[in-house]
Amino acid sequence: MRRLLATMLCLAALLTAVSTMSTGPASAIVRGTVDWSAHPYVGALIRPNGRPYCSGVLVANRKPGKVFLTSAHCLGRGGNGKRVRVSFGATTAGGPVYTGTYHVMPGYIQATFANDIAVVVLTSRPRLRAAHIDDGDTWLGPGAIVTTVGYGIPSTGIRKWATEIVRRSSSRWLFLTAGSGNSCNIDSGGPDLVQPDADDATGPEVVALTDQGTCSWDQDYRVTGAAVRHFVNNP
Repeated sequence: MRRLLATMLCLAALLTAVSTMSTGPASAIVRGTVDWSAHPYVGALIRPNGRPYCSGVLVANRKPGKVFLTSAHCLGRGGNGKRVRVSFGATTAGGPVYTGTYHVMPGYIQATFANDIAVVVLTSRPRLRAAHIDDGDTWLGPGAIVTTVGYGIPSTGIRKWATEIVRRSSSRWLFLTAGSGNSCNIDSGGPDLVQPDADDATGPEVVALTDQGTCSWDQDYRVTGAAVRHFVNNP
């Protein structure tokens, strides 16, 4: 699920066999489960022909229900300010499509994936409940479980989910290995979700976005830091 440094890298990844993918921006959910309506707030950045090129998630912020969180490498710095299309269908061939403006987080560096965050400010509000970004107090040490969701290969254009297992973490990255499945190409920007505390009624929370790796392990960008949260609230 991941990480298209640019459109040509995305296309190249689609031509590479999943079993032999080298490290780089990610792809689609390998194995895993067809999502149907389990995570309706997860969507895809799509081309005019409906083909997805990245995944992402509708998140709550100061523009209620209008901010779609994804990866900066999906379009790179050249995408800043561009108009894009987002589908929230169980497949990108169906379901509602929204337009919006793509904003790259200041400080994004393509070579190092620093600040690999972008948002799409949608022109209209989807009739969907937005996900929330975790406040940073969730334990994410070795053995922790996250749920990854995206539209990537081998089931391109179909929203799927799988569990992944935390190997280790840092202030910026989650290092994950496959659980019930693993993200792959075009899953870039899709969320890593955790279940909130039992007394929290907001539903699953976003802790990271699919970013780099192969189709059997990931290095995903954490979104719980103050700088990312500030950008999401003030795109």
